[in-house]
Amino acid sequence: MSSEESSPADRQSFILEWLDSNPSIAVSDVQKRFGVSDVTVRHDLIALESAGKVRRVRGGAVSLARTMLMSYPEERINFNVAAKDRIAHAAAGLVEDGDVIIADIGTTAYQFVRQLEDKKGITIITGDLSIAHFASFNLPGAEVMLLGGKVRKEHLYLAGAMTLDAMSKLYADKAFLSCDGFHHDHGFTVEHDFSTTIKRAYIANSRQSVMMLDSSKLGRTSFYRFSTMDDFDYVITDEDPEGYLVKSVDRSKHAPQLVIAS
Repeated sequence: MSSEESSPADRQSFILEWLDSNPSIAVSDVQKRFGVSDVTVRHDLIALESAGKVRRVRGGAVSLARTMLMSYPEERINFNVAAKDRIAHAAAGLVEDGDVIIADIGTTAYQFVRQLEDKKGITIITGDLSIAHFASFNLPGAEVMLLGGKVRKEHLYLAGAMTLDAMSKLYADKAFLSCDGFHHDHGFTVEHDFSTTIKRAYIANSRQSVMMLDSSKLGRTSFYRFSTMDDFDYVITDEDPEGYLVKSVDRSKHAPQLVIAS
């Protein structure tokens, strides 16, 4: 069909039909079908995104329905959203094209991965099913390595001996971790014992380690300690009330770089 014969409705219908059976569509796919300019196709994609039917990505679009098939429970993903977004943006700035990175489980790590759309040639290692799902549909410049193991009931991540075994064979440039709490005297802590072993493996098998935590976790102690301030090269937070983290960094032998995301 020539550009003269096609209408926006024709092209947009074609895009949606394509996405019913394919994970993504490229601008070039629509150009080849209708003989229109890339500007025309981008206007079609903008219209479909505004209508809540697709999500635009670099060079094309993905089905919005597909990207929403797997996500975190609303009460988790909607907690401290603004703080996590700022932290995620700052953390994404540490990722360089070509990096092999580890993305921890959880909503902060999920928000971090969402900020990587412009990165090229990166590899993401993760045990988080939501992160792997999002990256496979939305990050054209990323390869995803999903760690094996048992799916933890009522959660969307993998755990167990197989997960640890897989991670023991992999090495990364940077690991991006989160925690359930941080206390001056008790370090970084989590609720579940398995999380301690996999997080330690992330740190041990990475050239640099980055901790991402929002300020609501400062002064809190969860059940299991997995690391101290000395284990990290960067600590990123949204704010540091009364210099809580500054004091810990000053006492640290390794002295990680503290980033207050604005």
